[in-house]
Amino acid sequence: MRACFLTITTTAEDREFDTRRDGEMELSPLYAMIKYREENASVVLTLQNKEIVMERTGDYSLRLVLEQGKIRKGSIGIGVQDGEIETFAKKIAYTIKDESVLLSLQYDLIIGGEAQPMKLRLFAKNK
Repeated sequence: MRACFLTITTTAEDREFDTRRDGEMELSPLYAMIKYREENASVVLTLQNKEIVMERTGDYSLRLVLEQGKIRKGSIGIGVQDGEIETFAKKIAYTIKDESVLLSLQYDLIIGGEAQPMKLRLFAKNK
């Protein structure tokens, strides 16, 4: 794992949030793993075979699997309660280079049959 700097832009409910973090990443031509910390959590993103897996552990847990054009099941946990969540990925695009990763996602979070459109743009670069 190499130290990296991340810029993350998330759009939900027409509101955009920008975040900058220090993290770690492991890169190969066909695979990337990015790890970083939020205030009360750890996040791991894995990019491989046009599939994205997001795993968050901490004050709440979240596991999302995104595959373009498909509805995929995930999970969310708050305290001792665990529930199911689904995703529908409209667009997955990423580029892995020797020292950086650029990821762009457009997807719906589906909770109780209701879809919430989400966008995520992440850029990670070696320090």
